[in-house]
Amino acid sequence: MAKDIVNANAKIHVLADETLGGIKREYVEVDRKAEVGEKIVIVNADVQCEEPYHNGYRFEVESLLGCSRGIQTACHRDIFDFEYHVLDPTDIVHIDGERYEMIDRKAEVGEKVMYVNESGESYGIVTEVIAVGAGVVDVAEYEEPSGAVIVGFSHNHYRVLVPVEAAEDEPQPADPIDVIASLAQEVAYLKRTVDRHRDEIDTLHKDNRTLGEELARLKNPVESESTIESAPFVLVIHEGRGEFDVYRRGKKIENISRLEIEADSRIGSSIDLEFNNVGVRP
Repeated sequence: MAKDIVNANAKIHVLADETLGGIKREYVEVDRKAEVGEKIVIVNADVQCEEPYHNGYRFEVESLLGCSRGIQTACHRDIFDFEYHVLDPTDIVHIDGERYEMIDRKAEVGEKVMYVNESGESYGIVTEVIAVGAGVVDVAEYEEPSGAVIVGFSHNHYRVLVPVEAAEDEPQPADPIDVIASLAQEVAYLKRTVDRHRDEIDTLHKDNRTLGEELARLKNPVESESTIESAPFVLVIHEGRGEFDVYRRGKKIENISRLEIEADSRIGSSIDLEFNNVGVRP
């Protein structure tokens, strides 16, 4: 049974797997003691034999050396345990340039499958499911190297081949610089929005204050008598009638027929009054 890859950063090797009919399979490097029959890769070569080897060389373990100090390869090289990493097989295989995961489950119509025996070995022939029954699946007919024509498998004698999402298609973590720039733009936009809302609120406060003052003035009008009494001269023009009245120190001046006012902020002002029958200049 293949082992899961527990470290996404582990180094991957793609090797032909003879137990799967030569299909290329992904193996992951693991730093542990090897067992007979496993594949290893040299990572810290310390050659002690006549036949040299180097980092990156791969071997298959034929036997274990005594005293738990190393292994012997199929080509009779003695290698210490600290020199190698074990190549653990994964469930990822490469078929026609695509990556697939071998999954032990019930297949569905249209899925790709590959027959395996009780030991997990296979001729490596991929076929397609055309029907699913209670205990078997019917597949597109094919011929094995032995000459047998195959049209179906029992549910526990195949693996479903599920396409593996390519690394470039997987969601990638955002670049921190891009994230910071995006956040800065968002903060600037929010600041402009807040400033605009603050200005609108200030304007509303000013309008509200002005309306309040106007309302207060309408509720409490200034008495015309108090204005008339406090001012030296007060001219009251009656709208629509063309008539006017003049008050001096709160007293109405009678019989005025004509009024002339000269005003200059630099030299002062003067008022000329002309009365009915009598002209008077205050």
